[in-house]
Amino acid sequence: MSLNFPVTLVIPILNEAASLPELLQALKAQSHRPDEIIFSDAGSTDGSPALIEAWWREEGWANASCSVLSRPGAMPGAGRNAGVRAARNAWIAFIDGGIIPAGDWLEQLCRHAQATQAPAVFGVCHFSAQAPFAKAVCALSYGHGAVHPVMPASLFARQVFAEIGEFPAHLRAGEDLVWMAALQARYGTREVCKAARVSYTHFPTGWHQALRKWRVTELHCVLAGVRTGQQALYLLGLPALYVLAGAGGSAGATLFVAYLLLRGVIDPTRRSLDRPWWGRRPGAVLIALPLVAALDIAKWAGTVQGIGVRLAARIGFEGKQHVDR
Repeated sequence: MSLNFPVTLVIPILNEAASLPELLQALKAQSHRPDEIIFSDAGSTDGSPALIEAWWREEGWANASCSVLSRPGAMPGAGRNAGVRAARNAWIAFIDGGIIPAGDWLEQLCRHAQATQAPAVFGVCHFSAQAPFAKAVCALSYGHGAVHPVMPASLFARQVFAEIGEFPAHLRAGEDLVWMAALQARYGTREVCKAARVSYTHFPTGWHQALRKWRVTELHCVLAGVRTGQQALYLLGLPALYVLAGAGGSAGATLFVAYLLLRGVIDPTRRSLDRPWWGRRPGAVLIALPLVAALDIAKWAGTVQGIGVRLAARIGFEGKQHVDR
């Protein structure tokens, strides 16, 4: 049955040329295609905008449009905001670069919205990876093979943005958590369509990339004011753990080994739907043990950095108030 449900699809990107071909192919393969696609480019230097424009000239479909908004330096939230403002339709869907939708993803979202009359419908993302390092990162973060509702796979009525506002534009991470908290406060429990599936496999493949991502993410989560309980635990608990490991003798060493096993083996197994989560890559387990310790240190560093930024901003603001008086 044909579906009369015009949708604008908004996609923030930055240097996504490697993953764009698969995404673009998946968009054309949708059983219900968006009649407007808006890419919001934060300043790509890898030719992503030209790739998109060439694809649309060759593969674009009738009665639809595809555009690339240039927003140099824009954070993900700012990119989405620009796309929402430019959208012509009453319904707006989001997806991110590197996320690949199933062939009926958008149709399932639209039919669910029609059936439930919900102003917001969340799709779900399946997380997995192939290389041992990426498998370890996936298992330690989301769980390998796990499926979770995510904002960049979802559909919203335009009225939602009028009622709760835009995404925080200054954050590199955590902006979706802030916005979804406002959404839940306004509308209550999230409406999830489990049949609307996307997949994500582009996890970091090296130490530097993973550690930087974890540090920057936690920095911006502190600035966003989210995950405060977890941040307090890391801020105080992680240094205490290392002090005990270094000065606590055999008891401290035992505690540290227990921490590695809990965080590097038990927790990713609990999170993962794939059993065993490492599949045919048992080396991923050996990577996960030192990796989880390094990632936790990176999160601790990001937390400290975020607190420092907030304190500096507060002192600067209070100093300005004093000068203004």
